[in-house]
Amino acid sequence: NGEVKATAGELPDIERPPSDHQQQQGFTRVTSSGSGQQHSYLHYRRIAANVTSGALNKNRRMSAGKEEDLKAQVQADQEQEANRLNAFKSAIQESFHVTSHAVFHWEAAAYAFAETNGEAKISILRSGKTDSPGRVAYRTLEGSAKEGAAFEARTGQVMFEANETQKAVFIPLIHDYQWNPNLDFFVMLEPVDVTEGTVDPRSCKTKVTVIDTDKAGTFAFSKANIQTYLSSDSHAFLLIERRQGLEKVCYSKITTRDQSALQMIHYHPVDGLVLTWQPYEASKQVKIRLCPFDEPANDNPDDKSVRFLVDVVEVDEGGGVVDGQEAHTADVKVVFNPNKSLDLDGDDEIPTWSEQFRQAINVNAGGDLGDASVVDCVMHWLSIGWKLVAAIVPPPNIWGGWACFSVALALIGVVTAIIGDLASIFGCLVGLKDTVTAFTVVALGTSLPDTFASVLAIRADDTADNAIGNVTGSNSVNVFLGLGFPWIMATVYWWAVGPSDAWVEKYGPVFAGGPPKWEHYDKYKESGAFVVMGGSLGFNTMIFSILTFFAFLFLYWRRVNYGGEIGGPNMLNRLSALYMVSLWFIYVMVSALQAYHPDNFVSF
Repeated sequence: NGEVKATAGELPDIERPPSDHQQQQGFTRVTSSGSGQQHSYLHYRRIAANVTSGALNKNRRMSAGKEEDLKAQVQADQEQEANRLNAFKSAIQESFHVTSHAVFHWEAAAYAFAETNGEAKISILRSGKTDSPGRVAYRTLEGSAKEGAAFEARTGQVMFEANETQKAVFIPLIHDYQWNPNLDFFVMLEPVDVTEGTVDPRSCKTKVTVIDTDKAGTFAFSKANIQTYLSSDSHAFLLIERRQGLEKVCYSKITTRDQSALQMIHYHPVDGLVLTWQPYEASKQVKIRLCPFDEPANDNPDDKSVRFLVDVVEVDEGGGVVDGQEAHTADVKVVFNPNKSLDLDGDDEIPTWSEQFRQAINVNAGGDLGDASVVDCVMHWLSIGWKLVAAIVPPPNIWGGWACFSVALALIGVVTAIIGDLASIFGCLVGLKDTVTAFTVVALGTSLPDTFASVLAIRADDTADNAIGNVTGSNSVNVFLGLGFPWIMATVYWWAVGPSDAWVEKYGPVFAGGPPKWEHYDKYKESGAFVVMGGSLGFNTMIFSILTFFAFLFLYWRRVNYGGEIGGPNMLNRLSALYMVSLWFIYVMVSALQAYHPDNFVSF
C-alpha cells in the first residue's frame, strides 16, 4: 500500500512544529491503496485538506433557508476542526519538553484512507521520558462512520519497550461496494497507569476519514472565489479537485466563457478540453493562456481589469459529476499591467530596460545612498562594469521572455570565454597549471553564486529540497549542457570539414613513418575527429566519487540521528560545515598533487 504524508503546512491555520525534532511528521496523513502512481506534494496537500469534508450531492434539493443553515453548520464544523487541530499542535509541541514522565499522543490529528485499503494504520508516539517500558490503551468511537458498516470496533493496549517511541495500531475497514459520502470515526488514547505514561486530552483523539471509492468522481475548482492574474502573466493556473470516488478512471471537460474579457483578445479560449482522471488521481492543474492587451475602457476608471469564467463540465459517458453551482465555475480576473511584471516570488516588480541601467549605475540600485555601507560602495565600483553588461539583457516581459533568454545565453558564453582566459593568465602569473586553476579559481567563481542561492533557500524554506536541488541542478547543466553541447558542435564540425593541416600537425607523426602524437590518429586521419585528451580526468573523477560517497554518508547520518540534513544545534551546524569544507580541501590537495607529481599517482 502506498502511503503519503501531508504536514501541518497544508492546513492554513496551523504552524509547522519545531523543525529540529526527529519525529516531525505533520498533523494530517492521507493513505491510498496501491495505485503505484507518484504524485507531487501539492497533490497530497490538497487532498489532505479536502478529505475531511464531504461534498454535497448535486441532485439534492433544499430550500434557501435550509441551504443557509447548512452553510452555517459547515462553517461552524470547520471552525471547530481548526480549533481541535490547533490544540493538537500545542499539545505535541509541549510534550517534546517534558522530561519527568512519558507522554503518549497520536502522530497525526487526522488520517484519511480509501475504503479499499483494508485497514487504517495509525501511529502512536511516545515523547518525554522514554527510558523505561510503558503501556497505553486505545479504543474506537463512532462518528458518521458506524461500527460494523464502515469499520470494525477495536480496543486494546499497546506496549512500548524501553527507548521505543513509536507503535502502530491497525483498524480494519469495511468496503460496502455502494456509494456514500466520506465517513469519519475516531480513535481515543487512554492511560493505563500514570507511572507508565500520561495522555494529553488535547492530543489523545484522532479522526479517521474513510474515503468512498464507489463513485466515478465529484469535481470542483479548489477556489470558488475570484482568482486574480496580471495581463503580463503568461497563463492562469487553475486547480481542479476530485473530491469523491477515487478508484475508477473517469473524465471531465473544461470550457471557458466570455464576460468582460474576450477570447483571443484577453485570453485563449478552451472548448471541451477533456481531462482523464486515473485511479487515485485527486487533482489536476489547468492552464489558460493569457494575451497581453491594452488598457481596457471600463465604466469605472479605477477598474483596469477584465474577467472570464472557466467551467468544469460533466462528460456523458464515463464521467463524474460537478460539485455545486459555485464550485464548478472559476471566476478569473485579469488586471491590466502596463509595463511591468512580477518576479517569480510575486513580491518585487521587474524593472524596465532603462531602469536596469539606472540601477546598475547607482549605488544600492538607486536606493537611499545613506543606507549604503562602505562595503556596498566598494563592491559597486568594483563590479560596475559587470552590472552594465548585465543591464544589456532585456527584461523578461519582452517577447514572452525569449529576448531575455537569448541575450543572456549569448552573454554567458562571452563572459565564460573571458573568465576562462583571465583564469589561465592568472594561473600563468602565479605558476599554477591550467588543471589546478580550473578546479580552484574557476570552480570557485562559478560555484559561489550557487552557494549563496542555497543559503537563501535554506533560510527561507522549511526543507533542504531547493538548497540541494539548486546545486545538483546547476552541476547537471554544467556537465550535460556545458560540456555536451560544445562537444556536439565540434564533432559535427570535424565530421563535415575533415582533417585540416593544423589537425594533422597537432595529432599526426612528427616525421614521416614515425609514431603519431595521438594513438588513434591512423583510425581518424581520413575523416578527422574532435579530440579531447582525458589527462587526469579519470583520477579526479575517482577522488570526487569517493568524497561524494562520504558526503552522502554524512547527510544520511544526520538524518538518522538528528532528523534532517540541515538545522539542529549551532555547534552541530558548524562541525557539519567544517566537515563538508574539509572534503573540498582534500579534493583540491589530492588533485593538485596528482597534477604536479603524476608519476606518484594512478592515471587512467
